[in-house]
Amino acid sequence: MREGDSVDLEFDVRPYLVSVSDMEFFEEDAEQAADHLNGMLYAIHKETAHGGFWTHEKIEQLVIEISDLWLREPGLLESDPDELEDYITHLVQRIEQDAESDDSTEVLDEG
Repeated sequence: MREGDSVDLEFDVRPYLVSVSDMEFFEEDAEQAADHLNGMLYAIHKETAHGGFWTHEKIEQLVIEISDLWLREPGLLESDPDELEDYITHLVQRIEQDAESDDSTEVLDEG
């Protein structure tokens, strides 16, 4: 492991995955809803695996927020898995860019 590499890369998404029974709001579409939400959680895992900005705590917070946000969201069924993965990819990129902007602003504010 090189300096700067993070042990946090080993985030385990499995405890956060949902089952069909967790998605009973979707009634007969509960299995599809669970598959889509789990796909989003795996996308978070994949997109945050490059380290740097993403600590275990930040990944966990994002996973929980996405789960809470989409647990009863009708758009979960209306979107196809690729659209949901793209949503996660862009969300992760935006969070990283916002963090970079905040860091550069702090340096400017201090100077």
